[in-house]
Amino acid sequence: MDTRKQQLRKVCPEDFDADALLRAAREGRLFIAPAAERQPLTEVLDYVERIREYATNPHVREIWEAILSHERLAPLFYLTRYSSQRGQINWYRVTAVVCLLQENGVYRKDIAAVQLHLCLERVSKRNKRYTGKDRYLLERPELLIVRQIVKDFSL
Repeated sequence: MDTRKQQLRKVCPEDFDADALLRAAREGRLFIAPAAERQPLTEVLDYVERIREYATNPHVREIWEAILSHERLAPLFYLTRYSSQRGQINWYRVTAVVCLLQENGVYRKDIAAVQLHLCLERVSKRNKRYTGKDRYLLERPELLIVRQIVKDFSL
């Protein structure tokens, strides 16, 4: 079965506020990504798989899947600011979440965050994805969601 269809959810008119959607569209705040653009999240899963050996939680893949599929968190993993980059994966955010997960015990704490980054990027020196991650830290409500997801998958 096509994995894109597995990720889709049928909606009814009662599920959303049409007036709010129209207002957002008129104000230039409404973006609709084709289903094909949602597939790159599998790239994120493949990317973080590179540091699985540093995970202390055996459910690390499920944690990432829950984060990437959460309706409030998923949009944060896409760039939206510049039209040339709109819809591309926000690798800065991925790096920030890796660090957050390490702080929450999903990855080993005896390994420096920069070392995890080097393994993810397969480089010997930190790059802009690491140095720029601080601009993409999660806000408190999103932090609480991630912490709850981690708690749900704790041993």
